[in-house]
Amino acid sequence: MKIFIPMAGKGTRLRPFTLTCPKPLINILDKPIVEHLIDQITSKVKVKIDEIIYILGDTTYFNSEVVNSLRIISEKYNAKTKIYRQLDQLGTGHAIMCAEESLSGPSIIAYADTMIKGNIEIDSQVDGIMWVKKVDNPSAYGVVNLDDKNKITELIEKPVEFISDLAVVGIYYFKEAANLRRYLKNHLLEKLSPGNEYLLNYGIEQMIKNGDTLIPKEIDIWMDCGTPELLLNSAKVILDNYYNNFEPNEVYDEEVIINPPVYIGKNVKIQNSNIGPYVSIGDNCHIENTTINNSIVFKSVKINNSNIDNSIIGSNSIYEGSDSNLYLGDNSKSINNEI
Repeated sequence: MKIFIPMAGKGTRLRPFTLTCPKPLINILDKPIVEHLIDQITSKVKVKIDEIIYILGDTTYFNSEVVNSLRIISEKYNAKTKIYRQLDQLGTGHAIMCAEESLSGPSIIAYADTMIKGNIEIDSQVDGIMWVKKVDNPSAYGVVNLDDKNKITELIEKPVEFISDLAVVGIYYFKEAANLRRYLKNHLLEKLSPGNEYLLNYGIEQMIKNGDTLIPKEIDIWMDCGTPELLLNSAKVILDNYYNNFEPNEVYDEEVIINPPVYIGKNVKIQNSNIGPYVSIGDNCHIENTTINNSIVFKSVKINNSNIDNSIIGSNSIYEGSDSNLYLGDNSKSINNEI
């Protein structure tokens, strides 16, 4: 089995945190977003993952350090790493076709800013699977329409009238990726009208029209990390599921109060502070005389005399003040609201 992960975008909605770090490599708690995704897939799929294929953008932003980080992640799952480049942002179908030579055999395509929790086991009897989640406002999503045998009959992007409440989450399985490749190759021969893109959905729609059997599988939790607000929400979900039981250790004195769920990294020093609920603190942080709620603090941050809520503090930053909804980028210094 192969996993294809398109991640060539520069995550502009998640700035300032993506100015120096690609969105999929931003840490949520103990690992990067993309590793959470791979971990969920590999923990449920009952086949060996032979190769993870990453589709990156230009080498200036997605540099050798990024590539090395991705290789290290792949090695954790005993998988080979293959890197392709999408230098022109021409759509999801174009991104996948940048890895054309690898598009064969059983494959999973998963967008790098998507994290899920639930059943993603493979049914090898079908030609394809699309993972979906019931949503309250289907007009804001791409949804699937089904027949009475639970087969996908069409994909509808942001339907004006109600068709289905099963939104596509961005993870797909193909029994034979060469079939998808064939349709996408024809798609890329078409001349695009201004503002249009080559879409992965085109290839899927052609598979359906030609009689391939694609089915939906519903997941329990769908997490999107596309904006700071969504990143905070995703961290809350992960904290709820994995970090409800907190055990204090020697770095926290008797004047420190921990209100789970909380994640605290390595080599963290906390004094006279109230931490949590829903707080993630990265490695090598020093926090003193501070209250933090509903927030993410990345690595090597110093915080003193502060009251922080619903905020994200970037790596290697220094902060002192009282703010809600604060998004402080990496390597920043803010003392009493002066940056």
